[in-house]
Amino acid sequence: KAVRWWRNVGLGIRTPKTAIEGKYIDDKCPFTGNVSIRGRILKGVVKSTKMNRTIIVRRDYLHYIKKYNRFEKKAFQHSCTRIAVLPYS
Repeated sequence: KAVRWWRNVGLGIRTPKTAIEGKYIDDKCPFTGNVSIRGRILKGVVKSTKMNRTIIVRRDYLHYIKKYNRFEKKAFQHSCTRIAVLPYS
């Protein structure tokens, strides 16, 4: 049986009580597993929840069109991010 532990991941993110007091061990959890949080923290819209414990997130951005002096709203088509959903979420 594996030893259960938890940690503080930094970046101003609090460790949830369920991660501290819970009984689960998840390798893909940044609080109880070996996954490190690196790079940017991204925001987006959940596009699909059909996979088991995984969601697909779509990110929108504004694209400037010089001819019309306006912005248009676009989405990252081929880079929808797949994210592991933690058990306490």
